[in-house]
Amino acid sequence: MSEPAPIARKSPGQLNDEMLSSLGTPVWRWYALAFVLGAVVAWGLYAFWHMVSTDMSCTGLNRPVMWGIFIVSFVFWVGLSHSGTMVSAILRLSRANWRRPILRAAEAMTVFSITVAGLFPIIHLGRNWVFYYLLPYPNQRGLWPNFRSPLLWDAMAITTYIIGSTLFLYLGMLPDLAIVRDRSSGWRRKLYAALAMGWRGSAREWSVYRKASTLMAALIIPVAVSVHSIVAFDFAVTVVPGWHSTIFPPYFVIGAIDSGVAAVITLMIVVRKAFRLEEYLTPEHFDNMGKLLLVISLLWTYAYFVDVNITWYAHEPIEWEMFSFMANRYT
Repeated sequence: MSEPAPIARKSPGQLNDEMLSSLGTPVWRWYALAFVLGAVVAWGLYAFWHMVSTDMSCTGLNRPVMWGIFIVSFVFWVGLSHSGTMVSAILRLSRANWRRPILRAAEAMTVFSITVAGLFPIIHLGRNWVFYYLLPYPNQRGLWPNFRSPLLWDAMAITTYIIGSTLFLYLGMLPDLAIVRDRSSGWRRKLYAALAMGWRGSAREWSVYRKASTLMAALIIPVAVSVHSIVAFDFAVTVVPGWHSTIFPPYFVIGAIDSGVAAVITLMIVVRKAFRLEEYLTPEHFDNMGKLLLVISLLWTYAYFVDVNITWYAHEPIEWEMFSFMANRYT
């Protein structure tokens, strides 16, 4: 068997064939994975039905513990959603050419993660069927949302972030959708033709595409920062000792970027092995992502230190009591 040709020597047709090989006829492993994931979804739907038919106490939520696994999962998934936004947007603006093989996976992770995150505030409501009360719209009941409620902040932030991230992902996929369109037939060709919006790859289209991508990258970064700052306000505006701190917004943003970059690296490992992309996801990409993760981890460590240092310096009685309790119990 001949050695595979290096990427630099492969024609665009060869590259496209290798990248689109996963769109072929599914093998038995695909059906097995779909069955397992479907079983997990069915299990989750049953758990949700059980919670609605009984009450929220089955999840461990009760007075005085009003927040639990739902708010933790919400923060976790919102943090992961920063992966594609920050990795793709920052590296695009810095014109780092090595970013190209990881852009689509990172951007797709953003959309999927923020969509999952949006489910948890709805689940946490208890009366899930009135979730639309969170949206500020005119209604016959004369109701108006309480703008001091963190749930309303989360709904507005997540909605904005989902729209922005989806547009960011879709814009980057236009050339890819056009390639799939040209290699499809039947109803799939019609579907991809509609999604590709008539892309032909002309010089003018590429010029507009680059300008639009740069503009979206510049706009999506402040949106991502504001979203996780709002999530931090869910905790910071309370009077709970240890949470009532002004360092929380930047602390949460840095922590979200840290977890997002780590998630991208993990996804790269899985995708590289599952789709045999060793030629495209090289050690150079992992090395560069590791350096980025190291820098962000150092920033997160500094934010963690500032959080503790404020408690020590201010020496507020209730804050210091909580700090002393944790220090004595966990050290």
